Amino acid sequence: MLQKLLFPILLFFSLASDAQGTYDFDIQKESMFLPAPKKAGKFDHSITLAQIYLPKDWLEQSISGPMIEYRAGYFLSEAFSLIGAFKTLVVANELRLGLSWNHSFSDEVQFGLGYQAALDFGFLRTYGYDNTIRLLQHYPSFRIGYNRKEIALTLQGKLDYISSARVSLGSYETDNLIKYLFNGYSFGLFVEQRLTRKHSVSFGFIANFDKFNILGWPAFNTIHRKYFIPELNIGFKL
Repeated sequence: MLQKLLFPILLFFSLASDAQGTYDFDIQKESMFLPAPKKAGKFDHSITLAQIYLPKDWLEQSISGPMIEYRAGYFLSEAFSLIGAFKTLVVANELRLGLSWNHSFSDEVQFGLGYQAALDFGFLRTYGYDNTIRLLQHYPSFRIGYNRKEIALTLQGKLDYISSARVSLGSYETDNLIKYLFNGYSFGLFVEQRLTRKHSVSFGFIANFDKFNILGWPAFNTIHRKYFIPELNIGFKL
């Protein structure tokens, strides 16, 4: 699905960029991922389409699924921002909220640290199933950014811990299955560039190495080691 959308999106991106002409565009102000300080009170939000590829071992075949993610950030001060996101595929969902610290070493190089807590939840009520799952996850992270006037590159590293997991099978609900689990880690690379006068577009790749991913939660009880779970995404600042 993501591959089919890529060409028309790139074509539109090229035409929109050419149509804007010359003006004062600053990718630091319009970026979604760059850990650059911004004016206190600034609010940013974006929509992202993410294609996640689950390993064959989980569900007996290779499966990929598109998830829609809404991201938002509000700068409490020039350096600190409140960040949140909601990612959904209806049967699998994740709600995140946290804080990030952003610092510029120069006009072109930035660094950031962040933490987010996430509530993951899913439900399956088709084909005779009546199952649900709820997890509490924690994501400490860092970002390194480099930018020029209209383009930005951001490298992201993230750890993933699970502190709580509960599964319901019909009327039966399990006790907390996990007290504390190091679920895995990920590395991401994001490229952002001007799309319109006030907006940017991002193209990202994330390499996840996890024991669990909310998209594959029906296979939760069979996972005992980390798997490579790649993700491609396209995002648009709103």
